[in-house]
Amino acid sequence: MSGTKPRLLPSDLKARPATLADQPLVDEIFSDERLAAMGDAAFPQSYEQAREQLLPLIDQGVMKGWFIELPGFGVLSAQFYAPTGFGGTWSGDTVNAPAVETLGRRGIGTACMAVALDALFADESVRRLSGQVAVVNPAALAVCDRMGFTREGLARSHMVTPAGERFDAVMMGLLREQWAGAAAVERQLLAQS
Repeated sequence: MSGTKPRLLPSDLKARPATLADQPLVDEIFSDERLAAMGDAAFPQSYEQAREQLLPLIDQGVMKGWFIELPGFGVLSAQFYAPTGFGGTWSGDTVNAPAVETLGRRGIGTACMAVALDALFADESVRRLSGQVAVVNPAALAVCDRMGFTREGLARSHMVTPAGERFDAVMMGLLREQWAGAAAVERQLLAQS
């Protein structure tokens, strides 16, 4: 299979907890220019607040967050999770770092999310992860499917782009007992290669 990019695997990566010292990295990842370039995959209204509030909330223990790094390369992804108000239920978001486009590997989103979910579910109080994925983002839906999320429903006209266009969102859920771990995701990826 010449010409196929090599696959990135969860075992290639490490999760580094986010700290207040990471504000310049958050500003870069969530910059207005970067979000505009992401088009319909990004919904900047929430990211504007994220730039200012994420790290202080993580520092206070209200949220959890990691930067997923490839040793020798740097940060590939920012992964942030917050409680939803229901005991043990968390919701999260992931945004790739700007340098990802230069890596020349496939499976980056899958590998990064697998590593982040291991870190999240290491906390015994986390019982469930829920999220919403825009129907116009098939890559993100595929990553969630590979992680073992269940498609629990459809929220009609749920997400709004900067231009005011509305999109439906697939409601995703992953229970602690459904999470097989990053090592299992890696075995599945290797079996498919």
